[in-house]
Amino acid sequence: MAQYCKSCGRPMVETARFCSACGMEAAPSVTGAYAPAAQRTLVRPRAGRMIGGVCQGLANQYGWDPSWVRVLAVVAAFFGGGIGGIVYIVLWVVTPEEPLALSAGQPYPPTSL
Repeated sequence: MAQYCKSCGRPMVETARFCSACGMEAAPSVTGAYAPAAQRTLVRPRAGRMIGGVCQGLANQYGWDPSWVRVLAVVAAFFGGGIGGIVYIVLWVVTPEEPLALSAGQPYPPTSL
């Protein structure tokens, strides 16, 4: 049975998790062609963050758009009596940062020859 993207309508490989044309996540098939992703832990990513990476980390964790998470954080900070700012700071301190992608023997910072 052929599988088509629910967003752009292009044919997809049966085992694909994302559409190669538009990037939309594929609907899980009835037969279970792929298993859902393992539960991720909340981390502050090193790429794509604006201030502390809390909003980007939440967006990555739950599959949300980072722009909307940032807008909601700003609205909560200003109109929530400052509680949004306090929650952001607490999450900034508590949430671990994403580890560096270095091999085990590679020193940081790199040394020049």
